[in-house]
Amino acid sequence: MKHLKLALILSMAFLMPALMNQAQAQKKITLKYKLHQGETFMSTSNINQDIEMHVQGRVMTLNQIITNVLSTKITAVKPNSIQTTNSIDAMTMKQTVNGQEFYYDSSDPTTYASGRGKQVGDALNKIIHKTYGITIDDLGNIINFDLKNLMGENNKISSNISSGNNFIIFPDHKIKTGDSWEANIKPMKGSNMKIHMKYTLKKIAGKKATLDLEGTITGNDDNAAQMNISGTQNGEAIVDIRNGWTLETNLDQEVKMEVTQNGMTIPMNVSSTILKKSKMK
Repeated sequence: MKHLKLALILSMAFLMPALMNQAQAQKKITLKYKLHQGETFMSTSNINQDIEMHVQGRVMTLNQIITNVLSTKITAVKPNSIQTTNSIDAMTMKQTVNGQEFYYDSSDPTTYASGRGKQVGDALNKIIHKTYGITIDDLGNIINFDLKNLMGENNKISSNISSGNNFIIFPDHKIKTGDSWEANIKPMKGSNMKIHMKYTLKKIAGKKATLDLEGTITGNDDNAAQMNISGTQNGEAIVDIRNGWTLETNLDQEVKMEVTQNGMTIPMNVSSTILKKSKMK
């Protein structure tokens, strides 16, 4: 009898986790942004890029590692809109071009005092600590950009910031593990860059949801320098179910670009790994 009871206890010990996992897989959740005015989130991102350029028959290779510290404050919450005020608080960039290294640090004036560092610093220092606004609805759809503080609405730096925001777009219905949905990330005014995303709920653990991310990137700008872009991105994001905030993102990006200026076309291949972590301040 003792052996029988022990066998039953052991069986239950192995069975319970399996039943719990099955219950989690069938559990349906609603993902929405449930943020409150005055909340502030701090995010750190790391972008590691390998860039290959073909210029007049020569191949140039460049590696750059960019880190950003970003703050996001929830400034207003209305029935179906959430207004955020954002700023890049610090940035570093390390570039290696054909074996030659360059380093920029927004907190270290010696890195942008002269030469190439001064050129980079003159551009990037204009956006450090400058606020910009992004307004979303409770599913993450972008309602409005306010980028006037970032050197004008049509500036390329502004365009890069707007396309790099990390608001995941949620579905308008409950989902369970294995469910997928698709969404288009709205480009800023004057930009032709489009990002189409497919999200899949991979797992639910406690108060966190893990999403698989698959995306395609397309775009073309017909300005003095015409640019055509196509690419893909794949990865994973961890979302706080309680408020919809993305706690962690891990993305791999492969992008092909062609820049045409003064009759010359420069093909470029850009491979990027993007890591981002965020938490409430």
